[in-house]
Amino acid sequence: MATANNRIFYACQQVGLKPDGSSEGFAAIHGVQSVGITTNFNLSQVFELGQISIYENIEEIPDVEVTMSKVLDGTPPIYLMATKGASTPTLSGRQNEKSVFALGIWPDTNDSANGAPSSQVECSGMFVSSIAYNFPLEDNFSEDITLVGNHKIWHGDSRVVTDGAAGAAYGTPALDFTGSFTDAGEDPSGLGTGGGVNRRENIIFGGPNNAYPDASGTNGDGYHRDPDVSCLPQEIHGISTSGTNDKDSNGSYATHINSISMSTDLGREQILELGRKSPYHRYATFPVEVTCEIEVTAISGDLISATEEGILSGTGGGSAGCAADSGNLSNATIRVATCEGLRVYLGKKNKLSSVNYAGGDAGGGNATVTYTFTTFNDFTVMHQYDIAGKTTDWWGARSTYLAPA
Repeated sequence: MATANNRIFYACQQVGLKPDGSSEGFAAIHGVQSVGITTNFNLSQVFELGQISIYENIEEIPDVEVTMSKVLDGTPPIYLMATKGASTPTLSGRQNEKSVFALGIWPDTNDSANGAPSSQVECSGMFVSSIAYNFPLEDNFSEDITLVGNHKIWHGDSRVVTDGAAGAAYGTPALDFTGSFTDAGEDPSGLGTGGGVNRRENIIFGGPNNAYPDASGTNGDGYHRDPDVSCLPQEIHGISTSGTNDKDSNGSYATHINSISMSTDLGREQILELGRKSPYHRYATFPVEVTCEIEVTAISGDLISATEEGILSGTGGGSAGCAADSGNLSNATIRVATCEGLRVYLGKKNKLSSVNYAGGDAGGGNATVTYTFTTFNDFTVMHQYDIAGKTTDWWGARSTYLAPA
């Protein structure tokens, strides 16, 4: 092994993914800002009558968790790379996909992660556990992903069984995660994609002269169906009845949005069976909650009324003596589109779960309103520049997944 580094920092480490069980090489992930690996060894204690000392400290299955954060820069999102073999781009379609994660470490004297690494760890059988997309006002748009599994092997760990005598011959992983970043450097615009790290000006609310959305019509709740334009709930003051954030004659948007965040946690649980120590599956605990939080600069308060009987016209009823149903909330469609190619669709049944009006204090701050919407099981993610090698062109049929009738 090469001489140990004096330290490890951003320029000498790189991460990659490949489908679990595949003979493919690792695909390096571009735009990664941070990575972390946590391993927990679950121990179960047994004591016995007659002595104070522990009888046995039983080792259960280890839990391996990988967290990564990436800027949205026109390259494929981590979530799509980790679910490359999915049957559809929906949350349910991606839920069973497993990947192999690799972290390579290169000499700290290198200008880039190029060639064979000096050290490498591989985590196989990794499932996506949580996904989040953040669109802030004064920072880069980003993706945060958590992967979970039970298997992690470091190249160079001399304790790893290699002869099979113990029935657990994992071998030493080859240093096969070849660094793909050249010494000449790279930038998003040179990667043949949507190019450029996206920030607040790169969310798509409308086209030139407010020409969007296109003539694709509206869904059953009146929200527009252009898959390439963001669509937000009309409960937010200023958002149109079709979900658009329109500009006025001065070029200002009707709603002054500060941030949008979208997230879900699949709550992975292991399924065990007699005769085998490792789990045979980690399933997503449907129904899973999906949350979207939108903060705006307040100009007229939150304008959300709430009463015991509800403020909306009732529907249903039917039988004599049965009042029509009424309430304070309506279903809302949520979709976010960015210039670099990301599309995130949370379906048509989002409802406002809380609204918070705050700020505007004597210290000089501006009042803000934070709207939190929730739904379940709808979290479809697509990208214009999806990972190479997929057999299905979902992007060409994106309206089917991002803007159904």
